[in-house]
Amino acid sequence: MLLRTIDDLYERVPWEKLDAVVFDVGNVLLRFDPQALLRLHLPAREELYPVLMEKVFRSPYWVMLDHGIVSTDEAIELMTGRDVELRDAIGTLMHGWVDLRETVDEGLFALQQAREHGKKTYVLSNYHHEAFPVVEKKYDFFSGFDGIVVSARLGIMKPNPAIYAHMTAKYGLTPARALFIDDSPANVEGALYAGWQGLCYNRPGKIYEFFAG
Repeated sequence: MLLRTIDDLYERVPWEKLDAVVFDVGNVLLRFDPQALLRLHLPAREELYPVLMEKVFRSPYWVMLDHGIVSTDEAIELMTGRDVELRDAIGTLMHGWVDLRETVDEGLFALQQAREHGKKTYVLSNYHHEAFPVVEKKYDFFSGFDGIVVSARLGIMKPNPAIYAHMTAKYGLTPARALFIDDSPANVEGALYAGWQGLCYNRPGKIYEFFAG
C-alpha cells in the first residue's frame, strides 16, 4: 500500500474532504526545545547541558513518563541513578520544563483556520500525565478542542496503532476525513497506516503554505 501525506496530494487544504483536524502539541502548538529549556532553568550550569540532555530528554525514563508508567518524582530518581550530584539539577529541570512559554504560530494558524472552516479539532499527543494539565490550564485554546487524547492517560503512545484506533472510535472519526498534524515522521506514518490524512510539520513555513488561501 502506497501512502502519501496530504500535502503531496494537494497544494492547499482540501477542506471539503475533511471533517476534523487533529493536532500534536509539542512543536506543533507549543514550542518544545530542550536546549532552550536548559538555558532557561539552569542558566549557570552550561557544563551540565550535555549530560542532562542524555540523562533527561534522551533517556528511556522520559519515554516512560509519556507512557504513564512512572511519576515525575520517580523519573527524577531514575534519571539521577548513581549520579547523586545531579539530583538537584535534574529536579529543577523536570519540575520547571512543564511550563512551556512559547506557542507555535503556524500551528495556531492551522487551528484557527480549521475552526473558521467549521471543522472539529482534536489533540493527540505523547505527553506526561502530570505535565499536560499545566499547559492545558495555561492556554485558552485547549478549551476549544472537541476532544483530547494524551498518551500517559491512556498508557499508549504514538505511533502505536492502538492510539489512533482509540481516538477514531472514541470520537467517531471517519479516518479518511481526519487530518493529523505532527512534527514526527513516525507519528504521521502511524496516522497514514490508520487511514487518516497526515501532514508532517518538519520545516518552518510548511503549515502557512498549505493552510493559506
